Amino acid sequence: MIYYIHGPDRLLAREAVLSITADLDPSGSNITWLDGRESSFGNVASAVGAASFFDSPRVVIVTDLLARTGGESQTGEVTGTTQNRSGRGRAELESLVSTVPESHHLIFFEPTLTSVPAMLKTAVPGVKVVAGEPPRGPALVGWIEVAARAAESRIDRRTAQRLAETLFPQSWQRKPSNPRYDRPPDLALLKAEIEKLALAAYPSPISVEHIALLTPSAPDQRVFRFLDAALVGDLPSALDELERLITGGEEPAMLLAQLLGQMELATVTAAAGGRNVDVIARDLGAVAPGRLSSIMNTTRRQPAPAVCTAGAGANTDRNLKTGRVRKPEDALREVVLALATIAPKSSNGGSS
Repeated sequence: MIYYIHGPDRLLAREAVLSITADLDPSGSNITWLDGRESSFGNVASAVGAASFFDSPRVVIVTDLLARTGGESQTGEVTGTTQNRSGRGRAELESLVSTVPESHHLIFFEPTLTSVPAMLKTAVPGVKVVAGEPPRGPALVGWIEVAARAAESRIDRRTAQRLAETLFPQSWQRKPSNPRYDRPPDLALLKAEIEKLALAAYPSPISVEHIALLTPSAPDQRVFRFLDAALVGDLPSALDELERLITGGEEPAMLLAQLLGQMELATVTAAAGGRNVDVIARDLGAVAPGRLSSIMNTTRRQPAPAVCTAGAGANTDRNLKTGRVRKPEDALREVVLALATIAPKSSNGGSS
């Protein structure tokens, strides 16, 4: 039998692996773990084809083999630079699965992937798939209650929901319509947070006050939606997201500072040409490569002239500091309008 166990949640995926292996080999005497980042397909074939002890089935678990060979990202997309490697990996995969004896078991453990790679579907039509999809909404709240009891503590449903909202504000209840903005609940992180809160609250139940004092909140993904829309000159979306943020209590001055910072980075990335994002981030210092990559992808779709972007930011900053614009929210709307004016017409719904 061949199993494929994937994420996005590492804790659930690993628990599934341990549960399956416990059923297949309760003694654990014939279980082999391999790191797919360091093991070749030949190494895996040799391990799964080796004779087992005491006539019990051999179980081989290989981690991150398909993510490495198939060139798939955490969203399951195959990148252009890895297509040749993916084709070679498909041939190696077909050769590997053909060598698995009927009495033995091979488990592909891919916690960073969120779907079944096409090459695995082709090579092993009967593969048993187990998804590590974290619970959301009421199911997640119930999971938190159970985890609190496992940590020898208690938490009521209202407090459990507050913890979920604090750690995963935009994704605890349901998946967003755009997968790009999905940050699935991380159950390993959540479990560690519950254990910390249980220790702090002992012998009392975990309360909302404990969460407020000890649990750092996650960044609100709506901020990123606003920044991305503003950078490409999508005026309706940018203004809509801006109103939601301000209504939700976000500080306009902080939003303006973030937008001006993103405009500066967009200008830098445009001037950097095709340089590697990690190199650019290292040269700039204190800039996350992930966010820089997101800016590059956003502005690549709707590129505005870098000099105009920089000029719009400098003009807004000057107007605010000289008193021509008195309120940060007015400055925000001014710069959003300026970006929409200099962006290509296609980004505002017109023809290019």
